Amino acid sequence: MEGDAAASGDFDMQVIGNFLSFASRGDRVGLNQMLREGTSPNVQDYDRRTALHLAASEGHAPIVELLLQYKANLNLKDRWQRTPLTDARLYGHRDICRILEVNGGKDFIHDQPLTVRNEKDSNEVNFDISELNTLHSSMVEQGVFGESQTAKWRGTWVVKTVIKSHIYHPVKMVLSAKDNCKLRELRHPNILQFLGSIVLGEEMILITEYLPKGNLKGILSKKVRLDLPTALRYALDIARGMNYLHEHKPFPIVHNHLDSRNLLQDEGDHLKIGEYWVQMFYEQIHPNQENSQRNDNSSIASNVLDDTKKDICSFGYIFYQMLEGKHLQTNNSFDFMHLKSVNFEPKFHISRCPNRLKQLIAQCTNKDPSKRPTFAAVIITLEEVSACLGRSALCPVC
Repeated sequence: MEGDAAASGDFDMQVIGNFLSFASRGDRVGLNQMLREGTSPNVQDYDRRTALHLAASEGHAPIVELLLQYKANLNLKDRWQRTPLTDARLYGHRDICRILEVNGGKDFIHDQPLTVRNEKDSNEVNFDISELNTLHSSMVEQGVFGESQTAKWRGTWVVKTVIKSHIYHPVKMVLSAKDNCKLRELRHPNILQFLGSIVLGEEMILITEYLPKGNLKGILSKKVRLDLPTALRYALDIARGMNYLHEHKPFPIVHNHLDSRNLLQDEGDHLKIGEYWVQMFYEQIHPNQENSQRNDNSSIASNVLDDTKKDICSFGYIFYQMLEGKHLQTNNSFDFMHLKSVNFEPKFHISRCPNRLKQLIAQCTNKDPSKRPTFAAVIITLEEVSACLGRSALCPVC
């Protein structure tokens, strides 16, 4: 078991990121190619999650079968003590549960026959404010909204964020038990772990994973601009995390507040996206209709599609900022939160930025939202440029 866990040490973090991304997206061709080239099926990210964890969570049975062909360890535990079978049960993927159980998969958390939680179970959220110990805590910047400080929860350092009252207006802040449960079940190497929330009087208290290495804003303030390989790696981290959220079913999880302050660095020097839950706080209250139902599904789908394009635009600005330095931070007219008011035209130092990245940023920040790419398309471009730079700085694809 220790040998399997140590396998990650033999591979570059970029290789591990690419490998896990293929598994999460269900890209059998890309994953098989990396396996044939010698990548261990048991490599783990900072959260000790393997490709098998991600494939089991996302319901990619062909990926699970491929990894098993390459002798992947079925019972490696992530930092939450979950095995791939634990995740397959959690998300109700019965076919994957059967595959894993037949091949010797174990669920050390729920050692019981296959069960799929019903709606009543999913509404149960247990979080007690008395469990948070703020002795020796410190204030941290882990996003745009609220005030955050570290706290001990069940022996583990977490972040406690108190949302200020201004977020109540002009809409009411709501995070239902169902939303709590949905957020806690989200798992991806590039999103911050949401642990739960507590309503205390007029305040909403959020409990999230603690990453002590700070955020992208802090990194940029020290380095002015990032070298190209690092900027590419961070851009891939953001794009992969956002693609996971946008591919959520039945409707995408839209961020709407992507910012260098809520992009946190983990111990493996990869970025994780925080505050993707903020959009769920808002429930529009109609006059005299506080108990009215939300819009019909077609309207929701249309609005969400528009909002995903806002996320793409925010990503374009952030990527530009990583490549070209602090220009956007020192420009008082720039505001990630109100992109419509910004007159943005990217200017590049030709020697530093490959043409394909210039084109990508221009596409992401296009004034016509319909012409902006999806994060899936962004990932493809970034991976191709990254691979190209790894082969030769003069590669024509760049």
